[in-house]
Amino acid sequence: MADCGTPFVFLARITVKEGMVNEYLSIAAEADKSVEKTEEGMLFHNFDADPDDALGFVWTEVYSDSEALLFHLNNADLGAYLEAVSPYLDGFTIELYGAVSEEAVAALRATGNSVTHYANVLGYIRDLSPQG
Repeated sequence: MADCGTPFVFLARITVKEGMVNEYLSIAAEADKSVEKTEEGMLFHNFDADPDDALGFVWTEVYSDSEALLFHLNNADLGAYLEAVSPYLDGFTIELYGAVSEEAVAALRATGNSVTHYANVLGYIRDLSPQG
């Protein structure tokens, strides 16, 4: 069984309703700032535009481990973000890549969003800790 105490990748693919991109982006920017300030387990948090769809975007997130995802799901600011953006979205799907605990996957599915977990088969995580 894979080690669920290791980093993994989370993608949230969203589609914003026509005419609502600016409103969505304003709320997303606030969420990004909040996550940076409050979630040490979020190693990478990026928001990118789909090159083929002006209404499509992807949140790419790298979590330090499954506990960091559980912390994220319980972050009150995340709940406020999801509630605020709900009227602006046409689609929201989640993909997980790597070793993620069953508890974290179940908690994510309990949000009611479409979640696909691509379980780790091969690969490695490079040790980036300072060598001294």
